[in-house]
Amino acid sequence: MKIFKSLTKSLFFLSILISFGFSTKAQSADEGKTLFNANCTACHAINDKIVGPALKDVHKRREESWLIKWVKNSQAMVKSGDATAVQLYKENNESVMTSFESLTDVQIKSIIAYVKAESEAPAAQAATATVAGSNTNETANTSNDYKTEINWLLVIISILLIAIISRIFGILNKIGEIQGKPVINWTQTNGLLVMAFLIIGLIATFWEFYVHGKLTVFAMGSASAHGDEYDNMFMITLGLTGVVFVITQILLFWYAYKYKNDGKRKAMYFPDNHKLEFIWTIVPAVVLTVLVIRGLMTWNNIMYSKEENAREVEIFGYQFAWDARLAGADNKLGAHNFREIGKVNALGVDTTDEKAKDDVVVKELHLEVGKPVNFHFRSKDVIHSAYFPHFRAQMNVVPGLPTKFSFTPTVTTADMRNKLGKPEFDYVLLCNKICGSAHYRMKMVVVVDTKEAYEKWLASQKTITNQPVNNSIASK
Repeated sequence: MKIFKSLTKSLFFLSILISFGFSTKAQSADEGKTLFNANCTACHAINDKIVGPALKDVHKRREESWLIKWVKNSQAMVKSGDATAVQLYKENNESVMTSFESLTDVQIKSIIAYVKAESEAPAAQAATATVAGSNTNETANTSNDYKTEINWLLVIISILLIAIISRIFGILNKIGEIQGKPVINWTQTNGLLVMAFLIIGLIATFWEFYVHGKLTVFAMGSASAHGDEYDNMFMITLGLTGVVFVITQILLFWYAYKYKNDGKRKAMYFPDNHKLEFIWTIVPAVVLTVLVIRGLMTWNNIMYSKEENAREVEIFGYQFAWDARLAGADNKLGAHNFREIGKVNALGVDTTDEKAKDDVVVKELHLEVGKPVNFHFRSKDVIHSAYFPHFRAQMNVVPGLPTKFSFTPTVTTADMRNKLGKPEFDYVLLCNKICGSAHYRMKMVVVVDTKEAYEKWLASQKTITNQPVNNSIASK
């Protein structure tokens, strides 16, 4: 009986240890996914080569201790003469991999765990599907195959209908040639087709605005102080040009139908009409002048607002990611030198500058709601375009030419998620220039926090010298 109880206790504790192991592994992979998305996706993917090589099964190709050293400072390993490091460096055209010395060994192990999980996931899922029969997947695949077959069938039917109609018109034209008079009145037919095109086109245009308009960033409202004025200006411009568009299209197609060639009417010609020309020149000029002046005033209010308590943030763009640097307690960004890029830090910040020592470099940008922010933009390689769609802000990021932009976030991420009913929603910083093959991956998550949440997040960061942020910075 005692043996049975001892065995039961042993099995109980063993099950706890096993479940704890699985839980720790899952938690590690989940944390690794977050870290991977924040630090690695600009240059790496699991299955595809982007800037750097695909990372699938990297845990099988390299020792974990080697990977940790490589992620922290690849250039140090290359300079030390590590044969594998030198080979990788040459195989990738001597591209300098960003150093992540701020990541701890545990965090890098989490990233490796995530890569391992992703590398093994497809095989594991396939095995599970085979054993379990994969009823759900089979149903989904059957449904997708069915939809694909229907789409191809519709395409084939459309092509056949066009071919048949063309053939019928060809036959009717031949009959007309034989009879000596046209069977089809093409003037009348073309006139009707013109009107049909007008009606269908306008219906399609209004349908597009009605159905897909709610999917735009304008439908969710702006999240910056200047955003409402920007949206108002945009909607006025869209309304004016939209009205003119509809009127001109109706007149254009109506005249094409009404004054079609009937063999009897002769076009009237006159060289000029000063009154008409005066009207269609002055009216658009006045409207455009008002719009341009208002736009210029709006631009000046946004660009040249001098908020004394604004936070200073630098956005550094490169193929294919963004880095952000927040000024420290002095609210002054340290100097930078492009010649230092890759030697000490990826941004080329001059760490000997006293103003730089308390700066904070992050891969996920946090902002405080209601707090003005002055953004300073730099590029390492090509022209990028820093685009904050939800904050109605965009600025080109040009190598060798610093640019800037300012805005004040007004809605926290949590409030916007509640408003939209989308718990997965995030503000983002995108690149709006086609800057290379992985341009589509160039994205940074932007989180707008309350004052308390922002200070808590900032206090958890480290400065560029790898020192914890002191309370004076967090509370400033």
